[in-house]
Amino acid sequence: MAPYHIRQYQERDHKRVLELFSRGMKEHVPAAFYHMLTLPHSLLFLPGVPVTMVLVSGSWLLATVSSLLFLLCLWLLIWFSWRNYVATSLQADLADITKSYLDVHGSFWVAESGEQVVGMVGACPVKDPPLRRKQLQLFRLSVSSQHRGQGIAKALVRTVLQFARDQGYSDVVLETSIVQYSALALYQAMGFQKTGQYFVNIATRLMGLSILHFTYSLPFSWGRGI
Repeated sequence: MAPYHIRQYQERDHKRVLELFSRGMKEHVPAAFYHMLTLPHSLLFLPGVPVTMVLVSGSWLLATVSSLLFLLCLWLLIWFSWRNYVATSLQADLADITKSYLDVHGSFWVAESGEQVVGMVGACPVKDPPLRRKQLQLFRLSVSSQHRGQGIAKALVRTVLQFARDQGYSDVVLETSIVQYSALALYQAMGFQKTGQYFVNIATRLMGLSILHFTYSLPFSWGRGI
């Protein structure tokens, strides 16, 4: 197991951070595709398409081709949706990490191993938190596939939690998709509680790709401002 250390983001890390994020997000395309196939309306269409084609045309070959085209359309729908999300993110907060995180009293960290950035996570204050709460939101947690299983993701989350404690936050919150299974398991194992669920738009509702909201409540400390 190669040693690693966590440090604050520097501008020279920018290219590697973008690569890490893009590759990490694209890994979820197969999981999103298989998740979509388990939805009730997909289970209805999967046998319905070939049966309908056989009844209409009498051709099993045409029915098979239609089924394959249906699956291809589902895959492309997922792939384009994921690609658009990545492109939007690269043009939003990840376009200027210093401005998006460090300049707004948040922070951004990278995990480095062998002089290479292999993990990352960011955190920003929540602009309109609930009454009497001071919340920090965790963003962009990602670890290179070659360096998983070493506790890097957990260490990055702990870094965010410690930053939140030091800065007097009452909660750390985050959002993740329903198909990011490893992240979901990690957050729940570390004590985050699911506090909400929603769909970004009609397309994500049809694909069954909901966003889950999690909250980690930090112990109250006397003398800490809230």
